[in-house]
Amino acid sequence: MSDFLKLDRNIQLRMVIMFITIAIGSSVGPNMTIYYVSYFGAGITGMLLVFVQIAGFIAGLYGGHLADVWGRKRVMLSGIGSMAIGYTIAAAMNSPIYINPYVTFFGFLLATVGMSFASPAEEAMMIDVSTLQNRKFIYAMMYWVVNLSVMIGAALGGWFFKTARFELLIGTAVGAIISLLIVLIWITETFQKKERQNKGQSVWDVLKSYRTVFSDKRYLRFMIAGIGATVIFSSPDYYLAAHLAQTFHSVTVLGIPIFGQRMLSVITIVNTFMIVLLMGTMTKLFAKWSNLKANFVGIAIQGGSFALMFLLTDFWPLLIVAIILTMGEMIVTPANQSLRAEMMNPNKIGAYSGFSAATRPVGYILSSGIVSISVFIGNIGAAVLLLVATAVSMWFTYLAVVMLRENRTM
Repeated sequence: MSDFLKLDRNIQLRMVIMFITIAIGSSVGPNMTIYYVSYFGAGITGMLLVFVQIAGFIAGLYGGHLADVWGRKRVMLSGIGSMAIGYTIAAAMNSPIYINPYVTFFGFLLATVGMSFASPAEEAMMIDVSTLQNRKFIYAMMYWVVNLSVMIGAALGGWFFKTARFELLIGTAVGAIISLLIVLIWITETFQKKERQNKGQSVWDVLKSYRTVFSDKRYLRFMIAGIGATVIFSSPDYYLAAHLAQTFHSVTVLGIPIFGQRMLSVITIVNTFMIVLLMGTMTKLFAKWSNLKANFVGIAIQGGSFALMFLLTDFWPLLIVAIILTMGEMIVTPANQSLRAEMMNPNKIGAYSGFSAATRPVGYILSSGIVSISVFIGNIGAAVLLLVATAVSMWFTYLAVVMLRENRTM
């Protein structure tokens, strides 16, 4: 706690905002798919969700560019303000006397676009006021906050979404408004006017801004490594889920029947609880490791563990491997995020943050592709592909760090 109190006030407030926005998003986001299916059907819902992801992707790129033009606070106000309006609309359209799923979708679309628009500015602000010395601790703290807020939000959503949806949605709107007020009243601008890019706000200006990022070979290498890492950590949502659903040997533990889908939930619960309880301890244990060493060891443990899970079908071996992979996750996450911040051009942090977020869907696509081709290559082939993604992530991280070190000595 003493280390947290020593941080810049903007970072402290950023963590408060992160806790609120992720908690409210986790409480309603996963359940909205069920909501949409009940009103629109599965086919239309699938297309709507893809549209939301595309809109969020574009908003993130645009927000990253404007964070270097407008400054961080103005972008955050615009994005979080849109999120607050969106959640308020969704709540109003689900009252006990009137329900409109079409306007509800628009409200959630606006909220998602707002969150995506603000995200690069929020990350850029954090980088502005942090240092190489405290950045790993900050990212570890943020990761702990994310997991705690997801756990609380998911519990609230699971308990209240069906029986008290209107009240839950009012809570999300209130939470978003509180976040907006925090930014408006207490957050201070960290990107000075003299440092801002003298560029316009058109689509062409955005493309020109990201052209600089594309020309940074060091950062592109690190983004390729990031795509490989995304393939690894998204495994529970894709191939691992399919593998457990099809091949897991059902068992009864403490009187509770555990089948494939529940086993995936058990793995997620173990992962989240370990991070919430042990993240601070793990950060102190590996504080003296370099970012490169932590990346190598952490991603190797995480990737190797998920690959092994692709081959396992029994409860206890899967549980043991879940514990091991979480250890790797706690080692790699703060180090990787700290290294990513170090790779960025300090004059274009907003654009770099936006581009970083934009590469993640590529990893999700590749991860989902493993599910498709597993029909031909089986569990062993899927495990080998994940090990290839692990090797790619480690190799390109190494190349990027070598270029970073060479740049320091020039």
